[in-house]
Amino acid sequence: MSAVVAPLFMCSVAKLPTMRLRRRFLVAFLVLTVVLSVLSLAGFTLYRDATIAQEEAALEGVSETMASQLDVLLTEKGQTVGLWTETPALADHHSQRQAASVRSFVLSTSFSGASVIAANGTMTALYSEGTAPAQSRALVGQQFGDREYFQRAMAGETYVSQPVSAESGNRIVTISAPIHSGGSIVGTFNAAFHVRRGDFLAPIRQEQSTAGGVLVAANGTTLYQRGPQPGDEGAVAVANATVDRTGWTVSTTRTESAVRSELRSITLLGLGTLGLVLASLSVFGWWLYREYVANFERLQGGLNALVAGEYGTTVSLSGPTEWTNVAEHFNELSETLARRRVEVTVLNRVLRHNLRNAMTVVSGTAARIEESAQEERLIEDASLIKRRGESLLKLADHARIVETSLRTDRSESPPRPIGPLVEETVADLRAEYPDATVATEWSSESALVPDGDLVSVVVDELIRNAIIHGCAEPTVSIDVTTTPETVSITVDDDGPGLPDVERRLLTESFVETPTEHGSGLGLWVVKWVVEWLDGSIDVALDDGTTVTITLPQVHEE
Repeated sequence: MSAVVAPLFMCSVAKLPTMRLRRRFLVAFLVLTVVLSVLSLAGFTLYRDATIAQEEAALEGVSETMASQLDVLLTEKGQTVGLWTETPALADHHSQRQAASVRSFVLSTSFSGASVIAANGTMTALYSEGTAPAQSRALVGQQFGDREYFQRAMAGETYVSQPVSAESGNRIVTISAPIHSGGSIVGTFNAAFHVRRGDFLAPIRQEQSTAGGVLVAANGTTLYQRGPQPGDEGAVAVANATVDRTGWTVSTTRTESAVRSELRSITLLGLGTLGLVLASLSVFGWWLYREYVANFERLQGGLNALVAGEYGTTVSLSGPTEWTNVAEHFNELSETLARRRVEVTVLNRVLRHNLRNAMTVVSGTAARIEESAQEERLIEDASLIKRRGESLLKLADHARIVETSLRTDRSESPPRPIGPLVEETVADLRAEYPDATVATEWSSESALVPDGDLVSVVVDELIRNAIIHGCAEPTVSIDVTTTPETVSITVDDDGPGLPDVERRLLTESFVETPTEHGSGLGLWVVKWVVEWLDGSIDVALDDGTTVTITLPQVHEE
């Protein structure tokens, strides 16, 4: 058995496939980096959108504040006008004291003009800043009963009119309130103010720095406009609010340039965070590679060296104690295999060389005794010794063939047609065992099997085993069948049947023990060679033994 164990172990196992751990690690690292980068960028985008949404919410607050302050101012002005209507002089139409009261109102308030219109629609008093007295007197006595502000005030409400354009281009708003006397409405007091003068737009100007751009409009008429507007390019946030008292619209606008500083800070924060993530990943990836991937690669290289027969190869693994222990055990195993190879090589050489020389002497001596002996019993004994010696010599030759083939790359071992191979082997055995009957049958003689010399050894060992352990005149039949991919060789005998240990040796992962072991080396050779050729073995017991080996068929290119 020692004659073939060492070379078989060295050559029958294919080199371990390269795992490409480094490439897989890099791919996984890049995927993780991309995922985290995308998540970071998505988070930055969401944060940017949230910032713009926050700007819009802040603008809504600014717009609401402006609209509320305008509403308060209009209410206060309405209250001022309403309080002044309680002055008795205002009810005395066309009197000097009515005219003086109107003039006093304008001079003491932020209004730019005021008038009184009697219940019949006739203007009875008028005073306006910047208007010539003659022009004012010309308007007194004229009919203004069709004006909405007069009609609404006569209906009993304090009314704030929509802005109208004056000859000067200014926008004027009129607030009218009813004048009561003797329990009835005797006229209206009408006060006007310029939108862009006085304190009316003070709240807008105060909040403008927060808003960026402001637009106050009434029914499509612009009352106030400063800074960027909603339709301008670059506007990123717009908010609208309504003045409850008048329905005017207050719009505030922020452009990208206005929030650029904050967005720049957000961008720098996002890039810094992404850079920190990538740096952390790089450090972690390098540590992971050094601690695990590099050690796996070194260990894999050591295993490939052992598979290639380079026993004694050592590896050095860095990192925790576990890796050090793995390296120590690997190196110990490698050194043990190196020692075992030397031992097996020496035993292989000594046993094969010395056994062959000794058995040559034994066989030659037995042949001379057989030729010169006179007693029948002595002749039979000498013949048995010669046959057994020749069988051992044949086994030694088989061991040499197997060792030589297994030391050679499989691609360099020539395939052979199954027909001539079987015929040559059977012819030799028929000559060696003339009392045995060996019959052959096949479906294809030209089918090629890999490494013909090894297959010849397998066929010889199976037939020889059937003859030796059969009856006095054994009958053995060999049947060869083929498929497009395989060649099957079936050896059937009429012997007592293969012992259970020998059957398990051929078909299972069998390990010999002192109490369970095969009777020789031949069947071990069959098992090793068939497995090395990527074949299979099947054993059936029925009035003898049927052994079928199936090998891959070789197709010529």
